[in-house]
Amino acid sequence: MVLAGSGIAYLAVPSLALGIVEIESSPDSEFLLRTEGVALLFGAALVWGLLIGDARARRVGLVALAGYYTLSSLLDLTAFAQGIVGLASVPSAAIRIAVGAICLAAAWDAGRQRSV
Repeated sequence: MVLAGSGIAYLAVPSLALGIVEIESSPDSEFLLRTEGVALLFGAALVWGLLIGDARARRVGLVALAGYYTLSSLLDLTAFAQGIVGLASVPSAAIRIAVGAICLAAAWDAGRQRSV
């Protein structure tokens, strides 16, 4: 639900989300954030699908989500280090890295359940 909510917020009010990380809103930045909103919204659909799939499907999906969360967070931290985004991007990245770790742990658990 957090993924879907974030995706909808990015699609509906990108300027508000940009303001949180101290980025001035522009048509270009709003467009880019809306594309991210689409990814999050459909990521939520992926998660929902994984909940009703078998262990192998859950494992693949969870590893993919972990990669997405980790890589996007590293990009945010790089942008922070370069002065492109503000300090609020750091806790956001930390939370997403933690979610990625949780996804990896769940994928590992799904693999263990399959082999038992």
